[in-house]
Amino acid sequence: MRDKIINNILIKMGSRIRKNDLEFLGQVLVEELRDVQIKKETTELAEYNDSMRKLKDMFLATLLIENKSKRTIEQYNLHLTQFAEFFTYKEVKDIDATDIRNFLYAYKQSRGISNISLNNKRSAISSFFSWLADEEYIDKDPTRKVKKIKVTKKKKKAFTSDELERMRIACTDIRDRALIEMLACTGCRVSELSNINLNDIDFTRKKVRIIGKGDKERTVFISDQAMIYLNRYLETRQDNNISLFVSKRYPYDRLRKDGIERIVRDLGRSCNVYAHPHKFRRTLCTQLIKRGMPIQNVAILLGHADINMTAGTYYDASDDMIEYEYIRYAA
Repeated sequence: MRDKIINNILIKMGSRIRKNDLEFLGQVLVEELRDVQIKKETTELAEYNDSMRKLKDMFLATLLIENKSKRTIEQYNLHLTQFAEFFTYKEVKDIDATDIRNFLYAYKQSRGISNISLNNKRSAISSFFSWLADEEYIDKDPTRKVKKIKVTKKKKKAFTSDELERMRIACTDIRDRALIEMLACTGCRVSELSNINLNDIDFTRKKVRIIGKGDKERTVFISDQAMIYLNRYLETRQDNNISLFVSKRYPYDRLRKDGIERIVRDLGRSCNVYAHPHKFRRTLCTQLIKRGMPIQNVAILLGHADINMTAGTYYDASDDMIEYEYIRYAA
């Protein structure tokens, strides 16, 4: 409660005094109110907060029915819980665009988060208010006036051929070699790879049935090289687990997302390569497009609903490749 009061004072004074003075005011308020107990004098604030929490829970239930991923729902819950705690003094219908901007400003000032993270928070709030308007809990959506936060997009790189080969050479364990070969040839999300069961694989036709985001099913394919290491790994298994990849020690549990991420990260570190599982996905996308595969088919293979995601986010068009294509078509 004390922090919220201080934040609200700083927000209201922000447009009236200079930044240095604002920072000094914040320090003074923190110091003067450090030993002050602040209590609610009425139940009105709790009622406002409770009302927003109920609407938030209804919204999250809608996302669940719409088959949004567990991670998406968890992130929305986090963002909206923080938002509700900030507005204990207002009902949802009374919150306007200025209030939302003030919340985003205060959160960035107090937490120092990046614009990417702040925009994710804005997006969650926007989805919530859009739902409130659609369901007629509010007359109009105030977030329509809150513009997207500009972010600096860093160019994300795919693995080079040299980096992939160094990682392969660095593998000292057959399971880990099979794992990176599967990531490299299928372009699976790390969670998808974790969820593969042995009966999902057609070993004869070298295909795998994947359940992706939103429980959407698609087929990915296993290269000859990956199949060699996969078979070698399975021959070493002494367990009855139905999972494709399991831990090395008893009780040989399914290898989870964090376990796969750790294996790839440690493997890359051992050969001086910056590595994470999603980079294999970007690498496969880049390789397929460069070799002439139609981008719409690459999108289907990766499980992208939006082809722009494939072209804009996953395809690593190197400067050399752009120069070659320019000379080819413009000369």
